[in-house]
Order: sequence, then C-alpha cells, then structure tokens
Amino acid sequence: MSAIDVRCLVNPGLSLGEGPSWDAASRRLYWVDILANRIYRHDPADGRTESWTTPENVGFVFAWTNGSLLAGFKSGLHRVTLGADGTVTASRIDRIDGDRADVRFNDATRDREGRIWAGTLGGSAELPLGVYYCYDTELNRRMVDASYLVANGPALSPDGRLLYTVETRGHPRRPKGVYVSRFAPSGELEGQRLLVGWDAHTSSPDGVVTDDDGNLWLGEFGGNVLRCFSAAGEQTAAIELPAWNVTKAAFGGDRRDLLYVTSARYGVDDATLARYPDTGGVLEIAGIGSTG
Repeated sequence: MSAIDVRCLVNPGLSLGEGPSWDAASRRLYWVDILANRIYRHDPADGRTESWTTPENVGFVFAWTNGSLLAGFKSGLHRVTLGADGTVTASRIDRIDGDRADVRFNDATRDREGRIWAGTLGGSAELPLGVYYCYDTELNRRMVDASYLVANGPALSPDGRLLYTVETRGHPRRPKGVYVSRFAPSGELEGQRLLVGWDAHTSSPDGVVTDDDGNLWLGEFGGNVLRCFSAAGEQTAAIELPAWNVTKAAFGGDRRDLLYVTSARYGVDDATLARYPDTGGVLEIAGIGSTG
C-alpha cells in the first residue's frame, strides 16, 4: 500500500458522520449525519454534494427501488423519498425503539443478497439494549444478536458464513472490540468470540466493513486511524488520516477499489480540529490494493 492517496472529498462539518454506502446503479455515494438529522449524497461525476433534513436522527441509508431509499431513523426503518426542497418524505416500515429516548438505529450493512443487517444502541451497562436485526428482501425483520451497549457495523464475510459485530462502548459482560459468529444451518448465530480486543487502545472501535479477501477495515472513534485486520484478527495495516473520530469506511467507485471514510466533529476541541482539519468530512482513499 505504498501508493496510498488520501484526499478530502467534501467537508460539511459533520457532527456525527456515519454510514457511507455506494450506490453502483447511480454511481453516487450516500452517508448520514446522525445528530444533525441529515442524509447526504455526493456525485463524483460532477463533484456535487446535496443534503436533506430528516425528521429524526438517521443512522444509515441505502438506495432502494424506484428512486427511493431505505433509512434507519431513530424510531425504526423507513422508506424515504428525497424532495427538491431539501426535506424527505418518509413512511415507517416498522418501529424498533420501544418508544425509549435512549434507543435508536446506529449502523448497518447491506449484503449481496439485498438483506439489511442493522444495529442499535441504548440502555446502560447494567441493562444493555443494543441489538442486531436482519431485514430480508421483503423487509421482514428478525433479531439475530443482543446485549450490546453501542452496536456498530455489522459486516459479513465474503462467503456469507460469518457475521462480524462491534461493541463500541463496552460493558462488564461485553468488552470493547470486534466479535465474530458463525451462522448455523438454522440461520442462528453460534460460536461467538472476541476476534479483535481493544484493551491496547484509548480509542473505541467503530464501523467495520469487509473486503473481497475477507479482511476487516475498522474505524476508530477517538482516533485518526483506519485499521485493517485479517480474518484471523491480526492487524495488517493502519492508515493515519487527517481527520479525528474515524467512524466507518465503504468501498465504492466503478472498480469498488476506493474507500470512502466518514468522520465526526462530536466532542472535538479546537486544538484537535486544527491538527486534523478534515474532521467532519468524508475522505477518499485510493491505492489500498483491495476491493469490496
């Protein structure tokens, strides 16, 4: 990776930039600012970035059918249409927050079959309420994992046999780190174990994505490093970025060989912002030698 090139694609000063997703059909990049209630879209062809206000916190967004989107709002999954006036029209598909102020969608991924795997956060160390859901292609929901305080990711192995989940904050029964589970023939998870521990870091593990070789690319909240781990959990690369609070990466571009990385200004002081001026922006990383 000696020819790595990092540039800031756009910096709208995201308070909590998250959830980058590449839409291959339109060749455009989507992401969200969770705390500012905004969906963003960038078109590399003309360099134009647009944004829309959402009625709730929004944890993730994916291009769907007939020009619509699927978005994980605070309260649940919604079908969304982007309006010309900078607002959205949304219809709720289901509700996941139990009408609790501390529970919301946080992150998600869409697999090759079109299913959505999404995590939530909420509760306390004594009663962690974060869970992972899977929505099938008909958008029917089932819970696949529980007992997280802040659930990030998830990601699947290229062959679809493994699920990677992330506990960002940690609690006594689930330390910070990346966990790996196998899918049993029934579709349930089995054999879960801590794959990547986080005791050696002062930061927190954030969003994760896998490449076509099965490596994991992991954001670092409270740090400026995008880390790569092998499927065995060994760190193989660490890319230092000019942005603090590296939240998540997504593969995109025509050859799926670019990494688009979101970041966040949440909790960042002036000194840190001066040192990492692209904080709150979306970075594009070329030359990593991987596709996803």
